[in-house]
Amino acid sequence: MEYFEKKITYLRGLCDGSGFSSDSQEGKIFHGILDVLEDMSKALSNNCEEQEIQFAHSSDEDEEYFLFSCICPQCGEEFDIAEETFRNEEEVFCPNCESPIPIGAVNPDELKF
Repeated sequence: MEYFEKKITYLRGLCDGSGFSSDSQEGKIFHGILDVLEDMSKALSNNCEEQEIQFAHSSDEDEEYFLFSCICPQCGEEFDIAEETFRNEEEVFCPNCESPIPIGAVNPDELKF
C-alpha cells in the first residue's frame, strides 16, 4: 500500500506546486479528490491487513476448503456454497431473495463441468 501513498503524495505535491490554492474552485476539487484517494488508500490498506490476518489464521489448519458458486434460478444472484454444505445439505437458501435452492447432497467429485 506504500505505492498508493507515494503516488497520492506525489499528486498532492503537483497540485500544490501548480498554484492550485485550496481556496480556489479548482483547488477545492483537486484537494477533495486527493482526500478521497487518501481515504480509499487507507481503507484498502486496512482491508488487506485484515485479509492477511484471516489468511494467516486459516492457513494454520491443514484442511483444504473449497467453495462452489451457485446462481439462484429465481433472482439470478450468484453466491458461494461451502463444500461441507454442498456435500451435506439437500437445499440452501439464496442470500438475496431467500428462495430455497435444491442442491441434493451431491458428491462434488462426481460433477462434470
